[in-house]
This record gives sequence, C-alpha cells and structure tokens, in this order.
Amino acid sequence: MRANDNWRLPSEDELEIAADWVDRLPELTPDERKTLEAWLAGAPGRAAAFGLMRDTQRDTALLEAAERVRAAPVAKRSMRLGLIAAGVALVAGLSAVVLVRPYLAGVEAPQDFATPLGQRAEHQLSDKSVVTLAADSGVSVRYSRGARDIALTKGDAVFDVTKDAKRPFRVQAGDAQVTAVGTTFEVELVSDAVQVRVFDGVVRVNRDGAERRVGKGEWLMLASNRAPVAGRLEADSYQAWRSDWLDADGLPLKYVIARLNRYTTQSVALHDSALGELKVTGRFKLDRPTESLTMIAALLDMKAHPEGRRVYLTPRREPAT
Repeated sequence: MRANDNWRLPSEDELEIAADWVDRLPELTPDERKTLEAWLAGAPGRAAAFGLMRDTQRDTALLEAAERVRAAPVAKRSMRLGLIAAGVALVAGLSAVVLVRPYLAGVEAPQDFATPLGQRAEHQLSDKSVVTLAADSGVSVRYSRGARDIALTKGDAVFDVTKDAKRPFRVQAGDAQVTAVGTTFEVELVSDAVQVRVFDGVVRVNRDGAERRVGKGEWLMLASNRAPVAGRLEADSYQAWRSDWLDADGLPLKYVIARLNRYTTQSVALHDSALGELKVTGRFKLDRPTESLTMIAALLDMKAHPEGRRVYLTPRREPAT
C-alpha cells in the first residue's frame, strides 16, 4: 500500500500537548472540548498525536515501555512524559512504518456536521454508522483505532450504530455520556436537560459516575438539579421523530419551546421563566411553528405577541394578587 504523501509523524511538542488533553479528557467542560476540537483541527499531525497518546495509555505493552523510559536514570520523567518518550522512541528508533502506523491507521480527521434552522440532514460515517441531525443541531465526530467518539454540540440527533464490540460508540451531551455497541438511539440537548430515547438495542448512560441502562422502547431525561425521569416510548416514536412531530405528555413548556425554536427565525420566549414549568400535552408539527404555537397558546390559555425578532407567550389573564 502506498503511503499518503500528506501524512507526517507528530512532533514531540504535539505529543506532549496531546497527552495533556488525553489526561484531562474525562473532566473537560463543554468550552474546553471546543478548545480541544479547535486544536485538533489546527494542524495535520495533531489528530494523529491525540490518537497515539490515547492508544498508548490503553496498551499494556506501551505502558510497560513507558515505565522503562520513566525509570531510566538519564531521564527522570513523569508517567505522562514517559508515555511521550515511549511514543517518540517508537517513532524515531523502531521502524515508524511497522510500529507506529498501526496506532495511527484508525485515526481519522475530525468531522463536524451541523444543520440550519428548519432543516434535517443525514450523514454516513466511515464505519457505516449513520447520524441523522434534527434542525438546528450539530455534532463533532472523532474516530480512532480504539473508540468512536461523538460530541453533540447542540440540538438533537439519532444514531444508527454499526456494531463493533472493539470500538465503543460514545456520545457526549452536556455532562452525560451515552455508550452503545450496535443500536439505534436518540440524544437531545434541550434547555437544561439531556434526553435519551432508544429505538433498538440498549445503551448505557453515565452522568457524574452514576450509570443507567436504557433499553429498546425506553426514554430517560437528565435535567440539572433534578432526579432522572424515565418512561416508555410510543410505538411510532421513531417515525414521528423523522416526520418532525412532537408528542408531549405533560412536557414542561420550556422544553416544547426549545424544540419549536429549531424551526423558526422568530424565536418563542417567555417574559416569566416560571411559565416554562407549565405542563403541555398534545401533538405538534414542529416544522409548522406558527400553527403549533397557536395550539400551545390555546391549550395553556395564553396569547402570543411579537416583540422584534421574538414572539412572547404570556397568560391571557393576569394572576390574582
């Protein structure tokens, strides 16, 4: 096989920075993840360095090599720098093509996908998994030899995952991580919550060290400062999602509004945030936002009135004092 002419080995500086990111990966905030994504995209060798450092820390043989480097009297380094030195030694002195290429062969260039207001999109990934983005949604895809990592940066996505037991498929959404091997599931960032719906198979949802299993036909909502809420999906939930229908059963108004706002440039808002806790029950066509908003206002005895680029929902009657 002919080598890619654009491929190059990562520098020692890139390896050191990548090792620092790998060490901190489990605790990264959303803003730090964006910084990492920008760093990875900044130069060709960075994704390779990141993949090599992550695989080095997972591989027993390389960990032992790192320990030998760390223990050598010439270089009293930390474990992390030992790992870097081991990686550099492999690259520089032990036939880079034979020993390093297996670690970098599975490292792919990062990919970012996004949809505008009111439009969906479907993307097939290199392993034949498919990501379907709802309107006004985005994901960042980071594949390596040992893992398939997706960050849901905003909105809502369904993942139809090709089975690969050796490479877990992980979706990070806010402070929750959803892991699957081969399944079809949805992850949504909506207002202050993360919602997971499983259409086929089983996923593991981890937040703050607590893990829950969500199986076919089940949903789980993780909201900030609240206990997790779970339930059963309607039989046609998947088709309803693909057709832009929202089935609300006692759903807080703020979550309904968040979904509706993916389809309208004149976003819906509330002057009083407490109104966001009002419960909404009904079936709404999200890609017909004016019609849906009229129905919601009627159900809650509210009125919708435009103010600039927003439409505000307010009670028809002022509360008694």
